[in-house]
Amino acid sequence: MDMGLREMCVGEKRTVIIPPHLGYGEAGVDGEVPGSAVLVFDIELLELVAGLPEGYMFIWNDEVSSNLFEEIDKDGNGEVLLEEFSEYIHAQVASGRGKLAPGFDAEMIVKNMFTNQDRNADGKVTAEEFKLKDQEAKHDEL
Repeated sequence: MDMGLREMCVGEKRTVIIPPHLGYGEAGVDGEVPGSAVLVFDIELLELVAGLPEGYMFIWNDEVSSNLFEEIDKDGNGEVLLEEFSEYIHAQVASGRGKLAPGFDAEMIVKNMFTNQDRNADGKVTAEEFKLKDQEAKHDEL
């Protein structure tokens, strides 16, 4: 599919044919795609949506608040639960201050972001656990 969509322009229509060895192979997908199937897709590119830098599923479009943890912790109890975190991230995306990677399940991205912050896996994030990507400790490669 990647090869078939290269250099495609908005408004352009293409038929992309994917041979079995680049698709699902001889095995196919049980109950969905027969083995050795040739895949044929009629595609029209309606819009291009810019992605995110390599390795990122969320980015800030504006400067990051110096009181970010306090903003997320709406009830001020020093702990952020998944619901608070999700509500905050979605509000940032809705207001245009943040962007989630297009083409992915937004709830799964937010849950993964939360899990990465919940370093002791107790279901809540504290100010001590909370770090932005650029605040993470750097590890030397072996």
